[in-house]
Amino acid sequence: MKVVLVAVVFTVLGFYFGKEIRKHSALLYILAVIVSIGSFFFVDQIKIMEMFVHGYVGLGFLFIIMFTGALKKKSILSKKLVSIRKEYSILGFIFIIPHATNYVIELFSDFTQIEYWIGIIAFAIMIPLFVTSFSKFRNLFKYPAWKKLHRWSYLAYILIFIHIILVAELRGVIVYTVIFTPYLVMKLLKEHKLYIAKKEKEAVKKLNI
Repeated sequence: MKVVLVAVVFTVLGFYFGKEIRKHSALLYILAVIVSIGSFFFVDQIKIMEMFVHGYVGLGFLFIIMFTGALKKKSILSKKLVSIRKEYSILGFIFIIPHATNYVIELFSDFTQIEYWIGIIAFAIMIPLFVTSFSKFRNLFKYPAWKKLHRWSYLAYILIFIHIILVAELRGVIVYTVIFTPYLVMKLLKEHKLYIAKKEKEAVKKLNI
C-alpha cells in the first residue's frame, strides 16, 4: 500500500504543479540523488529511509509512468502527466538506485537468488532508458530509434512484476496484481485501437492511390 500511496501523492502533485516540476527539475534531480544516497547509509537511523531502500518510492514513480502510457491521450490527466513524464522517469530511476544497489550487495553473499537477478536485469534495462531521457542524449537519436529503444521499458515492467511476485508476501502479491492488471488491460486496449486506426488509415491511403 505504500507504493500506491506514493503513486497517488505524486500523481496529485504532478497534476497541479507540473509547471513547477518542469521548471525546477534540475534541483529536484539533485535532491533526489542526495536523498537516495542518504537513504542507503542512514536507513537504520531514519525510519522513513526504508521507503527508498525498499523501492517503494521508485516503484511509485514507475507506476505513474506506466499508467500515463495507458491513458487516453486526450484526457486531462494524460496531458498533465505526459508533460512531466520525462521528469518522473528520471526521478523514479534515481529513487530506485538504493533498492537495486542493496540487491547487488546481497548477490555477493548468494548468487542463487533468482528473484534478485530478475530485479537487477530489469534495472539494467532501465539504465539506457534513463540516460536517453535527458534531452542532451535524446537528441542523439532520431525519434523512431529513440521510441524503439524505449519500448524495452515494457520488458522491464514485466520483469519488475515477476520480481515483486517472487519477493513479496501474499498481501503484497495481491496488491501489485490488482495494480498491474488494470494497466495491462488499458494498455492492450489502447494498442489495439491504435492498430485498428493505423490499418484504416493505410486502407484509405491505398484507395486514394
